[in-house]
Amino acid sequence: MTADPAAFDPEAEFVTPPLYKLKLSAAQRCVLDWIERNGGLFAAITIPVEDVVADVEVAESTVYEALARLTALGLLVRDEAGEYRINARYVLSSNPALRQLFAAALVDPHITPDTRAEAPRKVSNADARRRRTIHSV
Repeated sequence: MTADPAAFDPEAEFVTPPLYKLKLSAAQRCVLDWIERNGGLFAAITIPVEDVVADVEVAESTVYEALARLTALGLLVRDEAGEYRINARYVLSSNPALRQLFAAALVDPHITPDTRAEAPRKVSNADARRRRTIHSV
């Protein structure tokens, strides 16, 4: 006998501490923002430290420290190739409207294509002639 899985509750699943409770420094917030602006929200990206230093205007060691802290907190996820992406749970926890949309997508019915769209549509001869006729203005 198997137990049924618990119902999905996005309010319980995607709750993380707000940013002010994580006590991030200004440099850490800037590095996190830089990663988000450069595509780290949707895919894992390589983070060129020199570019971050130039854009954020902090020391190189500060960027390395920010990456280590953000990874330790779980805000950043690092893969085997050494690329970083922003944790999806963080994004959903900081955007309640997006979290509600995601939860609705999990319980909404599947989209089924119309079977009539698969069959080629037959056009009568009169309709075909009407379409080919060019009317002068």
